[in-house]
Formats: sequence, C-alpha cells, structure tokens
Amino acid sequence: MKRPISVNMSKRFRLMEVTSPKDISEVNLAERVIFKLPMALQNESDFLKYIDLSNKAKLDEISSTEDKLRFIKTRGLVNILFSRDNGGENPIWKLNSYGKPYIEGWDKDFSISHTRDLSVVAVASEAIGIDIEDNSRDIDLEKFKRTKFLNFDEGAYNNKEEFLMRFTALEAYLKYLGKGFYKDARTISVKKIDDGIVIDDGDVIKAEVIKDGGYTISIVIG
Repeated sequence: MKRPISVNMSKRFRLMEVTSPKDISEVNLAERVIFKLPMALQNESDFLKYIDLSNKAKLDEISSTEDKLRFIKTRGLVNILFSRDNGGENPIWKLNSYGKPYIEGWDKDFSISHTRDLSVVAVASEAIGIDIEDNSRDIDLEKFKRTKFLNFDEGAYNNKEEFLMRFTALEAYLKYLGKGFYKDARTISVKKIDDGIVIDDGDVIKAEVIKDGGYTISIVIG
C-alpha cells in the first residue's frame, strides 16, 4: 500500500514531505510548493541517479557524509523538477556573481536551505528565498544583541522563537536577493508587525514564517 504523503498548508504555500522521487510525480510547479527532505532516511541512491556531471564533480569535493546526503537530495530534486518542466532536458547549473546557484534558461527560481535533520527546497516563477532553522538549536541571544550585527527590533531578543522568526526571514530575504551575506545585514531592518515579519531595505517586503514540527521556515517571494 502506498504511504500517504505529508502535506501541510500555509497561507500561500503547500508544504510537501518528499522521501522518494515518486512522491513528486504529480507535482504542478504552477503551485507554490515547499519540498521537505528528511535527512534521516538514507535513500540517497534514489536521488543520486538524477545528479548531473557538474554536480557530481562538486559532490566529490564534499567530505562530510551528512553534507553529501543533503547535496544529493536537494540537487537531485531540483534536477528532477527542471527536467519535468522542460521536456526531459538536462540542466546546466551556473552560479551568479555572489555564488547563488541557478539553472541556465529555466524560467523558475529556486532556493535551498538546510538544518540538522531536514532540508527544504522552494521553487517559484518569481524570485524566491527560503531559510529553515531547528528550534532546538542553542542560541546566545545576549551575544547577538551585543554584537549589533543585526538590525532587529527589541522583541527579537525576548526568546529564541522570536529571534528565529526574524533571523530566518532575513536569511530568506538575502537569498531572494541572490546576494547572501555579501550584503551588510545591519542596513536591513527586520521587525515584527502584528503577527508577520516585515523587512525594510529601502523597499518593504513581507516574509511568510511557518512553524512546522519543531522548525521555523521563512519564505520571501517577489
């Protein structure tokens, strides 16, 4: 009997757990889907066969077993989605000037994030950034507050949950820009307004923050 696939709904995204390429056989990329890839399931061979030659070369440079597994699953998933969206064509991976990966000629943007036991992949027709953090990780809130590395409102340091909402939103925004921390985070205001996270970087954009099974996931999409 086929195992039921875990699907949760947020305001604008569908969260879908993927343990095998078969799980995404009927996915429509016209939807906004966040793919969740558990790392505990050591079935990398199912995804490895979808890794292209350029990514296999990069894989050989990774020493950590855990990092290899994350790479295989997330890049393999992106390759599957690209191939299905482009009539079986093989992907050509590139890096922008800030090191963000993209696939040449694809009219979709994608973003990848990892935490200890879970990876997530977001794919959209617009620019997108995603970040995930494990809520159980140790965070020295006072240290972050003292360093003034981040431009968060005071409520960010009330507790770990409040901090992670803002931190994942900032990371997702930087990935959305395609620049990562090449951009000075101190110039970006991140604050909680009502129940949402608002980012002000000259222009204002909202991040959607999702609490999911002990993880905080933020998505920024334009």
